[in-house]
Amino acid sequence: MAAYERVLGDAMEGDATLFAREDYVEEAWRIVDPVLSAGTPVYDYEPGTWGPARSTRRSPPPEAGRTPTVMGKA
Repeated sequence: MAAYERVLGDAMEGDATLFAREDYVEEAWRIVDPVLSAGTPVYDYEPGTWGPARSTRRSPPPEAGRTPTVMGKA
């Protein structure tokens, strides 16, 4: 059975098990919407690094934790 087939079938039968409650969805949007609306810039960075150079001002130095690695490389 395809996923959409199951969801549509459950909806038609009134089974709400696979669906989020409306109050949960509204609360999630109340929290997330200001972040999405803030226009926060997104910066590209190379995989396996600690992120964009601008982020180092807000996070602990690499020696404070585990050094990230790319799968298959040490």
